Amino acid sequence: MKRHRKEVPFLEQIRKIPNISLACEKVGISRNTIYRWCSEDPAFKERLDEAIENGADSISDLAESKLITHINNGNMQAIKYWLDNNKKKYIKPRPKDLWNQTPPVTRVVISVADKDGKIESIDE
Repeated sequence: MKRHRKEVPFLEQIRKIPNISLACEKVGISRNTIYRWCSEDPAFKERLDEAIENGADSISDLAESKLITHINNGNMQAIKYWLDNNKKKYIKPRPKDLWNQTPPVTRVVISVADKDGKIESIDE
């Protein structure tokens, strides 16, 4: 019975903010309790997954609403973001191996002048 008193408000919090740590804090239960409930009760795990998905959809709707407000107010960064991510003709091609590229190497040269004005360079 005690579990039900905590489970219902916990799932309600997850539907609002799909973050287990924040929902646990709001309801006053530990994350370990939630993970234990998930392992002991597959039906609870399904309810939790559904609540997380609903919460994520809700946050996405809110974010899109805010983005559209910025677009309506003429915010060029918001307009560019929308076009870059939603219209094929504006999408910039990205390399397929974007995450596997090695970063460019930067050459560092340190030059030091001594008291006579002679310059000595150290190339690293």
